[in-house]
Amino acid sequence: MGKGFGKYALVYALCVFFVLILDLVSKGLAQVHLQHKEITLLPFLHLVLVYNKGIAFGLLSDAPSFIRIPILLITPIIALVITFIYAVRSREVFNAIIMGMVGGGALGNFYDRLFLGYVRDFIYLSYGGLSWPAFNIADASISLALFIFILRGIRAGRG
Repeated sequence: MGKGFGKYALVYALCVFFVLILDLVSKGLAQVHLQHKEITLLPFLHLVLVYNKGIAFGLLSDAPSFIRIPILLITPIIALVITFIYAVRSREVFNAIIMGMVGGGALGNFYDRLFLGYVRDFIYLSYGGLSWPAFNIADASISLALFIFILRGIRAGRG
């Protein structure tokens, strides 16, 4: 891969590690402090523990295990490989950080699925009749990284 490989691999690995630790610690705290209760932080921001056996928004939760489990276990591994390769090949620290955020989020939810059989979600947004499915730090990291990545691509296309 050449010169600089180590620099981008290190930035990627540090971001993966940071997101993974933040995700697992926050899920552990949610597991301890949110059993059978909801905490409202702001009128639209609530903390409530939800166990998600599916993928995003609970999709595939009711699918048979022989379909659901392989998809849920293989997808994060593919995400880690793709994000690592992109982070190193792009030769940009920014991309290594963004890809590390995706990789760390994928690894955080992979950990839950592998060792618990479900993902612990605990951040819930709702206001009036509007609501968003519960999510966690891993989900937020992936979503934020992809949003920034797409926005940067759109802005680069204009310039």
